Amino acid sequence: MKIIHKIIPSILATALITGHAHAATVGIGSTPQGSVAYSSASAIARVVSENSDHRMRVVPQGGPETTIPMVNDGAMEFSVSNAVDAIYAVRGQEIFEGREYSNMKVVAALFPLNVGFFVHESSDIQNIADLAGKRVPTGFGRQQGLLMMSRAMLATEQLSEDDINGVFTPSGTRAIQDFIAGRTDAAVFSVGSGAVAEANASVGGIRFLSLSDTPEELEAIRGVTPGAFIATLSPAPNLPGIIDETNVWMTPFVLLASDNTPDDLVYEVTRLIHDHAESLASAAAVFKSFDPMNMMVELEDIEYHSGALKFYEEIEEP
Repeated sequence: MKIIHKIIPSILATALITGHAHAATVGIGSTPQGSVAYSSASAIARVVSENSDHRMRVVPQGGPETTIPMVNDGAMEFSVSNAVDAIYAVRGQEIFEGREYSNMKVVAALFPLNVGFFVHESSDIQNIADLAGKRVPTGFGRQQGLLMMSRAMLATEQLSEDDINGVFTPSGTRAIQDFIAGRTDAAVFSVGSGAVAEANASVGGIRFLSLSDTPEELEAIRGVTPGAFIATLSPAPNLPGIIDETNVWMTPFVLLASDNTPDDLVYEVTRLIHDHAESLASAAAVFKSFDPMNMMVELEDIEYHSGALKFYEEIEEP
C-alpha cells in the first residue's frame, strides 16, 4: 500500500463543541461489542477521555451504514469504518446506493482490517470453492459492509450467493452465534476480533480459509470492494484460526469525521491518536499493528479532514 509522505491537494451530541475551555461529550460510532470496530472505538475513546477535556463515548450501532449518515449530518462527531464502506458512502454506491454522503472525511488510517471466512478446524472445507452448497451466512441487514466483503471473497472462485446454502443473519456477530450453535458450516468476520476468539474457544478450534493471491483474484475482489487488498497473515497468539500462512481480504480501518465536526476537535483527536500508540495497543490488541507514521494512506474518492491535515502538516515540517 502506498503511504503518502506529503500532505495531499453529539452518544449523540446535544451540546455544541465551543472550544477547549468547555468539556464536552463526543460520540464515536461503531458496530456492536465483540467486533474490531467496537474495540478500536473503545480504545480511542479511552485515550481521548483520559488525555483531554473531552469525554468520548462509544455509540454502538448496526454498522457504518447507520453511523456514517449520523456523522455526515452532524448528529455524531466520529465513526470508525473500513475504508471500502467509506468509499461507498462518498460515491453513493452499493450499501449507500443513491445516497452520497459528501460531508464525510477521513481523520486517520488506524490499522489493516483483515477479514475472512472460517470453519471448524476439523472441517473438510479447505478453500473458498468448497463453500459451494454449504450453509453460509448471508443477508447481513444490519452490517451490509460484511455482505460485500463476503461477495468479494466468493467472487474469487466465481461463486455468488446462488451457489451457497444461504442462512440469513442480521449481523456478523449473530452469524458467529449461528456457527457456534451448529446452524452454519462457516462464518465470516474480522481476524483477531473478540467474537472470533469466542468462536474458536466454543467449538474447539477454527480455521480461516485462504484466498489465492493472484492478480485475477485481486481484480475480482476490487470489482466488488474498491480499496481492498489481499494480505498474508502468519500464525500468532492473537490470531486464532490462522493455522498456517493465510491470505485474507484486507482494507485499511479508518477513523471518520465530517465537515460538521469542528477542526479543533479533529486536530486534537488526531494528535492524541498519534501520540498515544502504546496506550491504544494496551487498550485493544488490534492497535498493535498501528503505525503513527502511516496515519495517511492513499484512498480513492475521499479526502482528509482539514483539522487532521493541519496536524499532519505540522509533523511534516522539518
